[in-house]
Amino acid sequence: MKARILGFFASILAATACSHSSEKPTAKVDDSGLSRLNEDQMQPVDDARVEEGRARDALALARANEADAKARLDVAGTERSVADAQLKRSQAERDLLKKEYASRDQMAKVDEDIRASQQRIQAADLKRQYLERMLQVAQAENRLAQSHLKTAEAMTEQAKLRAMRTANVPQAESANAGEVDSRVAQLQSSEAQERKRAADLRASAVDLYNKWQETDSRVRLLARPESLPVPAPTEQR
Repeated sequence: MKARILGFFASILAATACSHSSEKPTAKVDDSGLSRLNEDQMQPVDDARVEEGRARDALALARANEADAKARLDVAGTERSVADAQLKRSQAERDLLKKEYASRDQMAKVDEDIRASQQRIQAADLKRQYLERMLQVAQAENRLAQSHLKTAEAMTEQAKLRAMRTANVPQAESANAGEVDSRVAQLQSSEAQERKRAADLRASAVDLYNKWQETDSRVRLLARPESLPVPAPTEQR
């Protein structure tokens, strides 16, 4: 199982590296001829620019979500350290009580504290595993947002060129329509791959979340983490 997981993430890294290595900037269309277009002819260009603006906003949000995921993971690490310290204190107390020949009731109480601390650690570990995966999800969705922005930028150039060609604007002749269309198709394919990777990671995060919640409910020793996000399906565009 562990080998399959490691192989899964290795394939993600390899695919991402390949996609980045083959990337080149989208060629800019000479849009000086857009001033010759009327409102109806400009509408597809305006729509593409609106989508590009939305993509920039989505990227800013994805970056903020990644920073938030990192902060949550840091807090979970602190909570795990606290649970470990509680266990060590209970074990030290048991050792002391043994030396003092404490009563059976006292020993039973400290043994119960030790079991409780062990359960806290188990839940804390599951929580941290879940939050580690959610950080991976946030990183994947950040990459997806970057990919979508590149697609939107290329589609804006495509819309400009098509609008000018439809209106027979001379500036349109200086651009290679086939190259622009090919670039858009390439970026759309890359974006689809990033979307699938993000969706796969989010699905595995759901499994970890459920395991953690199961443990948390069973031991009833940790406060229910209502502030943590339940992983939702990756948004489809």
